[in-house]
Amino acid sequence: MRITARVDYAILAVFELALHAKDRRIQARELAEQQQIPLRFLEQILIQLKKAGLVESARGSSGGYMLTQQPDQISLAEIITAVEGEVTLIDSRVNPGSVLCEVWKEIGQSLVTNLEAISVQDLVRRKIQQEQVIVYHI
Repeated sequence: MRITARVDYAILAVFELALHAKDRRIQARELAEQQQIPLRFLEQILIQLKKAGLVESARGSSGGYMLTQQPDQISLAEIITAVEGEVTLIDSRVNPGSVLCEVWKEIGQSLVTNLEAISVQDLVRRKIQQEQVIVYHI
């Protein structure tokens, strides 16, 4: 599995929405600026996230995007699935039922389990902790 730009940007967009989950809706342009995502690409990603039920949008001057669930209820696995489909390590070239195929399935399931265990809120917590770390140079 390769982490694509689409996956990376989708997670960054949801992360940015989570940072402002209680404040307000955020317009796509602001999301793009805050996370340095090309606006046109972000708009495509937001459509996929909306279809998956992870975000909702509203038009108008106070419009924009917001999460449909609390950040602790959204896993990285859900975001990846929304924009890339099923998380899998198995290529169609691998012979189904072979020993190698079974090993890849096991590793893939472990990966999915780990992605399901990490929520967007976990990312927010890490960001807060990172910002609280003060480095002193003498």
